[in-house]
Amino acid sequence: MATPSRALSFAIRLSIAFYMVFSFFVMQKARVHSPFDAAAELSQSKQEFILDSGRKKEGIQKQQQQQLTTSSKIQTELHRPVSQILNNPKLPNWVKTYARWHAQQRKQYFDDIRANATSNVRFLISRCLSNDKCGGASDRLQEIPYSIMLANQTNRVLLVKWEKPASLENYLVVPEGGIDWTIPEDMFPKGENWHLRGKEDSELKIVSTIRRDSAAPKFRKYEVEELGGNKIYHEIFRLLFSPSEALSTRIQTTMKSLHLTPKEYSSVHLRVKYPVKGIKEDNFSFQKHKSQITGWATNAVNCAAELHPNSTIYVSSDNNDTVGYLLEESHFAQHYIDATKHKKHPLVVKLVARDYSTENEHVAFSQTTEVEGFMGVFEDLFIMGLGKCVAHGVGGYGRLAAALCGGECVTAHRRHGGNLNVCSDALKDIQRTIDKR
Repeated sequence: MATPSRALSFAIRLSIAFYMVFSFFVMQKARVHSPFDAAAELSQSKQEFILDSGRKKEGIQKQQQQQLTTSSKIQTELHRPVSQILNNPKLPNWVKTYARWHAQQRKQYFDDIRANATSNVRFLISRCLSNDKCGGASDRLQEIPYSIMLANQTNRVLLVKWEKPASLENYLVVPEGGIDWTIPEDMFPKGENWHLRGKEDSELKIVSTIRRDSAAPKFRKYEVEELGGNKIYHEIFRLLFSPSEALSTRIQTTMKSLHLTPKEYSSVHLRVKYPVKGIKEDNFSFQKHKSQITGWATNAVNCAAELHPNSTIYVSSDNNDTVGYLLEESHFAQHYIDATKHKKHPLVVKLVARDYSTENEHVAFSQTTEVEGFMGVFEDLFIMGLGKCVAHGVGGYGRLAAALCGGECVTAHRRHGGNLNVCSDALKDIQRTIDKR
C-alpha cells in the first residue's frame, strides 16, 4: 500500500505533466512557441479587446447621438416656430400683416360679445358640417392658403369647422402664436346663418365655403404670376396647422423607426382607386387590376428615384395591397435584398412604409366615425410633407403632400386623366452607374 507522501508526490507530478501538455496545446492553437510568446499574445489580445470595446462604445454613442439629432430634426420640422415662418423673406408682407390683424380682430370680437355689444368683425368659414358634401381631406385642406388670401382681401377672419368624420382638432391644432382658426361652441349663437360662398365682399357678418375646387389652382397661379415662382403654400399652411399631440407622436414614432430624417428622403403617393381607366372605387379589387396597378406603382417609384437618386423612398397609397406589392414583391424589393443581404451591388432603391396592415380610410367615403380611423391619412400627409421630393399621381391628396414639402421638387407620375408620365427605369440607371465604376 502506498504511503500518503508517495501518493501526494505522484499527484503533484501528474498535475505538472497535465499542465505542461495543456500549455503545449494552448500555445499551438494560438500559434505561439514559448511562454514569452504566450504572454505577448495575451497582452496583444487584451489591447485588442480594450480597443474593440472602445470602438463599440464609440459606435453606440455615435448611433445614439444620430438618433437624438434625427429626433430633434423631426420635432423641429413638425412644430416649426411661427416666428421662424414669418421671418421667411419669401413670404409676402400681406401674410404677415394678416396674421397680426387676424389675432386683433378675433380678440376684438370676443371682447364685444362678452360686453354684450354689437361686433363689426366679419368672418369667412371653411366648413364641413354634418349635411355638407365636402370631399376628402385634400379637397377641404388644399383651399386654405387661397382662403387666407381671400379673407385678407375682404377683411374677414378665417375660421375652419369640421363636424365629419370628426372634429379637425383631433388631427390638427393651432401652432403657438399661429393663426387661430378654431370655433368655440359659444362663439356664435345657435341657428345663426352661415351664408355660402360667392358673397365674401358683401356686408354679411358670416360667409362660409364648402370645398372650393378652384382654390388650389388659383393659388398656384398666384405663386407663379405674382411671386415669381416662389412657393409659400406650405408656409401659410403651417401658420394655421400643427399636428395634434396624438398625431405628432405617431409621426415621430414612424419616422424614427424607418430612419427618416426630414429633407433627406423622398416620397411617392399612389391613388389607385381614383375612378379613371376602368377603376371604380366602390367595388375596387387589387387582384382584378393588379397588372395595371403594378405598372403604375413601378413607374411611380421610377419617377421618385429620378427626382432624388439614391434616396430612401417613403411609399403611401389609398390601397394597402399596392404598398405591400412594392415592399414585398416588386423587383425593387428583390434588388434591395440582393444589395444588402447578398452584397451583389452597392446601390439600391430603398422603399419604406409605415404599418400597412390596415388601409387608410377615405375621409369622404368611409362609414366610420372613430377618430383613430383617420389618423393614418394625416400621418402620411405630414411624413410626405417633411421629405425632400414627392412623386404623386391623380387626385388632390398627393398634390397637397407635394405642396407641403415645399413644392420645389415635385413630379406627377400619372396625369389628371390617368395617363402615365413615363420615367426612366431606376434599376437600369443604377446598373449603368455601377458599370461605369
